[in-house]
Amino acid sequence: MDGNKVGAYKDESGRYHLVHPTCTHMGCDVEWNDAERTWDCPCHASRFSYKGDVLEGPAVKPLKPAKDSDRK
Repeated sequence: MDGNKVGAYKDESGRYHLVHPTCTHMGCDVEWNDAERTWDCPCHASRFSYKGDVLEGPAVKPLKPAKDSDRK
């Protein structure tokens, strides 16, 4: 989006949730976990909800929302 990498999840109501897919712990790129519907960091095992909220650390800050997040 606008030349930047964006993580996108479309929820059951058809709303898109867009995040910057960079872990807030050490800056690794997070990967989508389809089975758990989470963004997972392969470097240090932080996990984030599809909205970017921290589920497991070591990260303590959520993923940053991307522009135009939460739109249909």
